[in-house]
Amino acid sequence: MAVKPQSGRKGRRERAIQTRDRILDAAHALFMEQGYDDTTIQQVAAAAGVAVQTVYFTFGNKARLLSQLQDRVILGNAASEQWAEQPWAAELRSETDPRKLLDLFVKVDSQIKRRVGPFIARLGAALPNDTSQAAGRDARRDVFFGTVIDRLLQLGALRSGLSRDRALDILRVVNSLEAYVELTERRGWSGEEWRAWLGRVLRAELLGATTS
Repeated sequence: MAVKPQSGRKGRRERAIQTRDRILDAAHALFMEQGYDDTTIQQVAAAAGVAVQTVYFTFGNKARLLSQLQDRVILGNAASEQWAEQPWAAELRSETDPRKLLDLFVKVDSQIKRRVGPFIARLGAALPNDTSQAAGRDARRDVFFGTVIDRLLQLGALRSGLSRDRALDILRVVNSLEAYVELTERRGWSGEEWRAWLGRVLRAELLGATTS
């Protein structure tokens, strides 16, 4: 039986998503290779196989294209606000072993930092200084981190006397992108060394004596 071609609103929406993804992929490759200033919208359009007007229609301008690209780099394949839809997010919410929960978190978050670190190092100076977008990213990070803390609370595994807010503060500071970049890119730590160290610190700081 022949498969009918997609039509109507759903087909247009899916084609728009595919076009957007091609533009983002092209921009990522060109920005990382040539730098932001030396890459033109015309080059991005040509690499994505779309008209220049399509890039402007989809993103508005070059600065917004870079900002939305940063948001996508966090997950690698989707906008950062879609993190809760990822398979590993469901695992975080359902894991019953506190140590395994932290191990999974460290693994996933380290993968995110491995993508974001080089992007910020190459393009950070060109990123728009938009406080509302930065606040949105921080809020999504806190929801992600808070999911781990809340699960530890549900399991009764959080260290005695440690409040949710204080636990979240510890996670924000110890597991910052700045710390990751400092140790892995400037001090020569391997990714495995970072994960092992972070796991030890989080177990010591967050878990109770019977679970750490």
